Amino acid sequence: MSRILIFGGTTEGRLLAQYCHDKKKPVWVSVATGYGKMVLPESPYLFIHETPMDEGQMKEFIRNHDITLVFDATHPYAALVSKNIADACEHTGVRRIRVVRESLTNKEAVSEDGHTVWVESVEEAVQYLYGKSGNILVTTGSKELSKFTALDSFEERVYARVLPSVSVISACEETGIKGKHLIGMQGPFSAEMNEAMIRQFEVRYLVTKESGNAGGFLEKMSAAAECGITAVVVGRPAHETGMTPEEAKKVLEEYKPDIMEPENNRSVSEQSQKRKVTLIGTGMGGPGQMTGQALQALKSCDVVFGAERMLQNAGDMLTDKKKLPWYLSRDILPWLEEHKEYKHIGILYSGDTGFYSGAKKMIGSFLKEPYGQMYETEVLPGISSVSYLCSRLKTGWEDVHLVSLHGREGDIAEELKQYHRVFALLDGTHTVSYLCSRLMESGFEAARLSVGERLSYWDERITTGTPGALKDQVFDVLSAVLIER
Repeated sequence: MSRILIFGGTTEGRLLAQYCHDKKKPVWVSVATGYGKMVLPESPYLFIHETPMDEGQMKEFIRNHDITLVFDATHPYAALVSKNIADACEHTGVRRIRVVRESLTNKEAVSEDGHTVWVESVEEAVQYLYGKSGNILVTTGSKELSKFTALDSFEERVYARVLPSVSVISACEETGIKGKHLIGMQGPFSAEMNEAMIRQFEVRYLVTKESGNAGGFLEKMSAAAECGITAVVVGRPAHETGMTPEEAKKVLEEYKPDIMEPENNRSVSEQSQKRKVTLIGTGMGGPGQMTGQALQALKSCDVVFGAERMLQNAGDMLTDKKKLPWYLSRDILPWLEEHKEYKHIGILYSGDTGFYSGAKKMIGSFLKEPYGQMYETEVLPGISSVSYLCSRLKTGWEDVHLVSLHGREGDIAEELKQYHRVFALLDGTHTVSYLCSRLMESGFEAARLSVGERLSYWDERITTGTPGALKDQVFDVLSAVLIER
């Protein structure tokens, strides 16, 4: 449980989130975009809320999650968002701390040759550029980029540097700024990098916001001065008071909310009950592959996670369940924190949970603090591909050496030199054809390969032969193979 909420999506927000991860302090982090989530560390202590919120949604989130402390670490130019955060905190009675970015005075920012123009808004920057010739490098972000399309020949003159996310790039292209005029890169940038871009695109005007040291503002101004061009600077919307990131970290370190306070009017005894998480191996995926124990556990779940194929294979067993096609802890854990009404959670895995399965990493995430105190976990095995294939071949597998070449590096010939029988999982790189060629190169022309495709399904196929006989045949990418010397 976390009662702290950080509104981030900025360098300051990332620094506070990283601090909470390092100190193992659970905290909610609200970001407006998938890119804002991507730059955060993957951590069991960070619960990410990825979509933008208006004032009403902020108030609802604060109340639903019993938030008692809010850090507003949004961008200094996001005045409306900051106002919404302030109003939401005031209405809910929650303490709010504004995390401010260091500002630079106009005098400090003026370039050496005096070629700096200060404006109060992007609109005013566009007005200044009316009637002026030469290329323009815009570094004020994507949200107000469309305003520069009012300039003559903007398609040929305007170059925009924006965040390298698909949604941002697509939105910029819709304004008419595209191709080489759209520079998708993550900053901040060195003065040398800025100079290189200015010279590469023969820029005459650099448009920027006074974003402080965290936004690489001085490096932009230095590059503009070095190249002898004009910097058009959008000043801060208003002077803000608040805490620096370092001061905010001290508050985080000392803050100890009463975690035993009843949540949403529930009793303390109700809150102390752990939720049940079961990691379920589904076997090969075909009908009747799940064990009776796994089926019983699945029936008791009220929400089930897994890859899309896993959920489809479970079919009728999940008709009355909440189903979500996720299989990574960074997606599942935050969702569970937002939906505490689900008490019995199931996570599906193909094959056996103990044989090259994602279950190993998932169970580790649930055992870490604070989740170890919140969830009771159970792992149920399934029928593995090695046991299934060997049973179809009517042979044992106690003397078989197990390897996986699925997304991994390995040399099957070296394995076969050490072990008489080797079982391997394959992928699109380590195919049957590749294995056969490698075995023939290493003198194993007489080896016997048994390739299993679509194991347990109606169109299952098992093919046995030597490397020379199988090398030119076509097999399913995700095959399993038993190789015998």
